[in-house]
Amino acid sequence: MAAPTDQNNELNSEPLICSSQPVMSLNTPTTKPSNKRKELLSPELLPGTQKQTTRQIRRRNSVDKVLEALSSPDVINKIVPILAEKIGESFSSMIEEEVKKCVDQQVKPIAELVEQHGKRLDTDNIRISRLYSNVEKVNEDVKSNTTIVNEIDTEVGTLFKRIVELETRLENQEQYSRRTSLRFHNIRVPIDPRTGKIPHPINTDIYILQVCNSKLGLNLTVNDIGRSHVIGKVKNGKSQVIVRFLSYRTRSKVYTNKKALKGDADGIFITENLTQYRTGLTQKLADLKYNHKIFAYWTSDGRIFAKTTEKGTKKLIKNYDDITALETTTDDDNQQQEPDLSPGTTNQNSDENHNNGTY
Repeated sequence: MAAPTDQNNELNSEPLICSSQPVMSLNTPTTKPSNKRKELLSPELLPGTQKQTTRQIRRRNSVDKVLEALSSPDVINKIVPILAEKIGESFSSMIEEEVKKCVDQQVKPIAELVEQHGKRLDTDNIRISRLYSNVEKVNEDVKSNTTIVNEIDTEVGTLFKRIVELETRLENQEQYSRRTSLRFHNIRVPIDPRTGKIPHPINTDIYILQVCNSKLGLNLTVNDIGRSHVIGKVKNGKSQVIVRFLSYRTRSKVYTNKKALKGDADGIFITENLTQYRTGLTQKLADLKYNHKIFAYWTSDGRIFAKTTEKGTKKLIKNYDDITALETTTDDDNQQQEPDLSPGTTNQNSDENHNNGTY
C-alpha cells in the first residue's frame, strides 16, 4: 500500500507543465527581477504537450476529412436538397410572416372600410325597406284617389253638361223675353248745354214714333209702345234708344221695314235687342266680315245667321265654337278656290249684294 503512495507522491513531487509557458523550477534560486524587457516568443515556438499536439493533429485530420467528405459529389447531391429544403422551409415561414404582415397592413384598413360600408348598407337597406313600404302605401292611396278622381271627373263632366244646358236654356229664355224689343241707333236727343248730358225725364216715345211713321212709312201710336228709354252714352248729340212694343206683330212690322233707313242722313239704323252673350257673337262676326272672311251675317228673332259666300248656305251661330268652325270652313274654301284676276272681272262688295237684314 505504501509503494503506490510513494509512487504517487513521487509523481506528485514532479512539476506539471500545463501550458506552453516556461515553468520556474522550485529549486532554482530566486533572482531579482531586472528592468530589462524580456523577448517575446511566438506561440508556434512555445513547447506544447504531447496531448495538445495529438489533439491538434486530430482536429486537422477531422477537418480535412470533413472537407473532403463535403467536397464529394455524392455528399453534395444528398446534402444540397436537404439544405435547400430546410432553408426553403425557414425562408418560406419568414416570407409567409412578412407577406402576412404586409397583407394585414394593407388589408386591415380595407377590411375596416368594407365593414363600415357593410354597416351603411345594412342601414340603407333598412331605410329602403321602409321607403318601399311607404311607396306601396302611397301607391295604394294613389290608386284609390285615382278611382275617386275618375268618379269626380265623370260627375263634373255630367254637371258641366248640365250647366251648359241650363245656361243655354237661360240664354234662350232671356232672349225670348226681349223678342218684342228693338234698339234704335243714332237717335237725336236734347242735351243740356251746361252739363252736356241728357235732361231727365225725357219722352223718347216721340222720337221713336217720328222715325217709324215718317221714315219707315208706318202708322204707329203711343199705344203701340210699352216702354222706351235712352241706353248708353251720348255721342255727338245722338244716343241709343231701346223700345219695347206691346205686341210682337208691331215689333216685327218695324224690324221688317228697317231697310228703308239705308242711306239715312242721320245714320239711323235698327237692330234686335240681343243678350250680352249674343252681342259678343255678333261683334266677332263683324270682325270676320270686316276682314272679308265671311260674306254676311244677320239676326232674326234673336237667332244669329252667317254666310261665307253669296251663294253659300246660311249657318246658325249658337256659340263661339260655331264661329271657329265657320272660320275653318272659310280657310278651306279660300285654299280650294283661287280668285279670277283676269281683266274685266271685279270683286263685288257683300254689302251691295246682300242687304236682306244685314246686321
